[in-house]
Formats: sequence, C-alpha cells, structure tokens
Amino acid sequence: MAQGIMKARWEASGRHDIIVTSMGVHGMDAQPPTELAVLVCAENGIDISKIRSRSIITDELNITDLILVMEPFQKEFLKTFFPQLSDQIFLLGAYPKHTHSRKHIIKDPVGGTIRDYRKSFEALAGHIDRIIPLLQAAF
Repeated sequence: MAQGIMKARWEASGRHDIIVTSMGVHGMDAQPPTELAVLVCAENGIDISKIRSRSIITDELNITDLILVMEPFQKEFLKTFFPQLSDQIFLLGAYPKHTHSRKHIIKDPVGGTIRDYRKSFEALAGHIDRIIPLLQAAF
C-alpha cells in the first residue's frame, strides 16, 4: 500500500522525477498484494493490483537516496545488513528524524481485518502527505 500511496501522491503533486519502489525483508518475490490491500487502496482511488512483492536487491539499495520503513524491526534489519545505508533509513512515521516511538510505528495489516487495512492506509497516507513537501524540497 505504501508504494502505491507514495507514487500516487508524488505524481498528484505534479512530479514524476523519482522512482518509488518497495522491497520486503521477508524474502517473498512476485506475490500480489492481498485482496484487502487492493480493496482499501481502490476505495481511495489508488490501483495497486499490478504491484508484486520483491526481496531486497542489494544493488538497488546501494544507489537509493532514501529508505522508508514501517516498523522498527525492518529498520534494524536493514541497518544490520547494510550499515553503510544507516543514515538513509527512516521510519516513515518519524521521518525526517532518526528517532522512533510507538506512535511512529505503522503496523503491517497482513492477516488482519478490513478495519486494520483501513487504519494502516490512513496512517500511511497521513505520513506520506506530511512528508511530500519535505521530499520535494530535498529532491
């Protein structure tokens, strides 16, 4: 959902000059989004039906400018295996700060109810809307 929201919001701002992509730390490739993720995004005018999961691709990470994650374990995983990227890894809910607290965590709704997906969508969209101006200024 985050990839779809970020790409839609960035393009809606009139910009088409960054690459928005997603990679997972669980090593699952080519999986479609869950039906509930597709449904909740569609309710908000965003089509994520063609997005597929991807494992971490080291070459892509090494040339990225910014890595946003939803949960602290994702941040710590990436910092452990890619310490050279530590300054580029942020919790989406805390960006642009490197700190985090419980309020900065966006729980992955996979396995949850439609309500969980809607709550995650709202959190993701709210933080993405908050940081779009910061990203526009930085990139």
